[in-house]
Amino acid sequence: MKKYLIFPATGLFVLILLTGCSTNETLQEDCSHNKDEMRVVMRFEIKVLPEGVAFLKQSFDACKAEVLAKEPGCLDYSLFQSYNDSTVFCITETWATKADHDAHMQLEHTKKHIAETRDIRDTSFEAKGNYVYWICPGANEVN
Repeated sequence: MKKYLIFPATGLFVLILLTGCSTNETLQEDCSHNKDEMRVVMRFEIKVLPEGVAFLKQSFDACKAEVLAKEPGCLDYSLFQSYNDSTVFCITETWATKADHDAHMQLEHTKKHIAETRDIRDTSFEAKGNYVYWICPGANEVN
């Protein structure tokens, strides 16, 4: 079994050497933008009590309608329900800048959604897939 792992590992090493991207430092050196000017991509996992599933969806949809209508800095605002556990949800958000997200967190529809769903969350749930990415402008452009 070990001999079969040598070829993919060797190929990956050669690819890294040829592309010159052995660390994240290379990518960060290429981006001269201030972090606050970068696109922000977020992913959060939450779990709600079984009786709160329908309400979470309703509250999120109402908040999303306000976000899309009033917040031009929002590039994505989505809710996904787990196939394996109907009480687990993934929320993804993409914002043009950190300032856009900061402003979002101060708006009434956001505060309302957070407040009205606070008591339906399963506080024993430990999310393992939460992250925030800062995307340098131009990093994903196709040449």
